[in-house]
Amino acid sequence: MKPRNTPALVLTTTLTIVTFSDIAPQVSGYTGAALGALGGGYVLACAAFPFRPCRACRGMGRHLSRGVFGGIRLCTACKATGLQLRAGRKAWNYLRRTRRTR
Repeated sequence: MKPRNTPALVLTTTLTIVTFSDIAPQVSGYTGAALGALGGGYVLACAAFPFRPCRACRGMGRHLSRGVFGGIRLCTACKATGLQLRAGRKAWNYLRRTRRTR
């Protein structure tokens, strides 16, 4: 599957470049604040909505088999639930687990 340039990806990349380079030093403070706000928004989104639709089956939980007889097989990436944990939530869970074991 080919990665897509989503508007959020383009926005965060642009803000990161402007913040940490000398392209526009007069606005680097504002872009840093905007980048922090986007990061905070993502953390809140990971807390409120920890799951995203599975990329392999597009949230259906099953694939259509190709072949002579066709048919349906269950998705192994999401274990037929149609949902996967977000990357930010995986990081959150890892940090919480390592902090608890110390």
